[in-house]
Amino acid sequence: MSVQPEYCIIGGGPIGIGIGKCFAQEGLKFTIVEADEDFGGTWALSQRSGLVYRSTHLISSKKNTEFIDFPMPADYPHYPSHTQMLSYLRSLASHYGLYERALFGVRAERVEPTGAGCLVRLSSGETRSFSAVVVANGRMRRPLIPSYPGVFTGETLHSAAYKSSDVFRGKRVLVVGGGNSGCDIAVDAAHSAEQALHSTRRGYHYMPKFIHGKPTQEWLMDMASRFPSQDDYWAFVQREFKAAGYDPVDYGLPRPDHAMHEAHPILNSLVLYYIGHGDIRPKPDIRRFEGRTVEFVDGTRAEIDLVLYATGYEMDFPFLSDDLRPSDGALELFLSMFHRRADSLVFVGYFNAASGLGNLLNCGGALVTDYLIAREKNTEAFRVLRRLIQGPEPDIGRDRFLKTPRHRVETDLWKAIKVINFFRSVLNPARAARESARA
Repeated sequence: MSVQPEYCIIGGGPIGIGIGKCFAQEGLKFTIVEADEDFGGTWALSQRSGLVYRSTHLISSKKNTEFIDFPMPADYPHYPSHTQMLSYLRSLASHYGLYERALFGVRAERVEPTGAGCLVRLSSGETRSFSAVVVANGRMRRPLIPSYPGVFTGETLHSAAYKSSDVFRGKRVLVVGGGNSGCDIAVDAAHSAEQALHSTRRGYHYMPKFIHGKPTQEWLMDMASRFPSQDDYWAFVQREFKAAGYDPVDYGLPRPDHAMHEAHPILNSLVLYYIGHGDIRPKPDIRRFEGRTVEFVDGTRAEIDLVLYATGYEMDFPFLSDDLRPSDGALELFLSMFHRRADSLVFVGYFNAASGLGNLLNCGGALVTDYLIAREKNTEAFRVLRRLIQGPEPDIGRDRFLKTPRHRVETDLWKAIKVINFFRSVLNPARAARESARA
């Protein structure tokens, strides 16, 4: 009698939970290795891996974040808080029996592909053999802090360590970084700091969290099919946001040097509001530090007590040897998912799209599941896919985005889903046909 293959999932955050859900639904045997004491990853405020802060709410709406086959509670608001999101993730893990399949407080220290699978050395001292490993330890691993001339003698903090606005009280604060976290934390500083400054390197487009009575992301999706071209659609969207008070130029901010759809969206209904009221003072990039004095590239200066860097993260795969470790933002991987040499290594969660968790992870998790089942059977479809994986990357919309470090793994949601579904149809045409018929 053949032994059922077992798979290892590294990471018990949202991605690891989503992959575990897909595996459980297909009856696969698997173990989740999680260094923290419970599920949640980024969303667990009190855990080492937690990157949320007290004011954190979802940026994608409930409808666009939940798994369609495991909806969020009906009484959740359109944008749930981090505590509600964590509760949802843990209830999902419990529902699909993931707690019984998890090793908590254990790290994967080394993953070594073999001809048939992978050997995984654990921090417990045990080495276990798996048929394949799914890496889901998250994109936000090592905080990035930019370097500037001079020395700053006040306090510094990266958003990875930021937990609440209490740290700002009575201080002159400079928040550095124009992404969603930077804008959220600048708003926190407007509430609590003696003075709040916000430094960004360029002009950005801002979107409200609600437009025409709907969560913005849902409204954008509803409107997209009504226009003959993308240019017409985005011109209409920009006019609507202008009428709603979301043109940054109206607040004295620099005009963006890119189109709205060429960057990951910033959804924040308050940052422009507080700029308009003078509670956040916008500043350009930093030129240099001198003690507690910050000089900006426009020649202005400010005395600052605390600099908070919301300047992003690098990926990190410390359990992989140098020759296996993907660099350059996982762009060495096919679709940012499949290792080109080791067919027993799959990566999930290493490209970014303007979407919530559920609608992308359900199809991505299904692709991983189909891939591993086909690999185990060594089907002709699997061999075809492995040949494709050695070739050029399919078009998932990366060329449309700004050429910046932040956007290196940004993808177009609909193109990514289309490509994922195509490869699923190659690996498992019968299931793809069933699901298409149900849709």
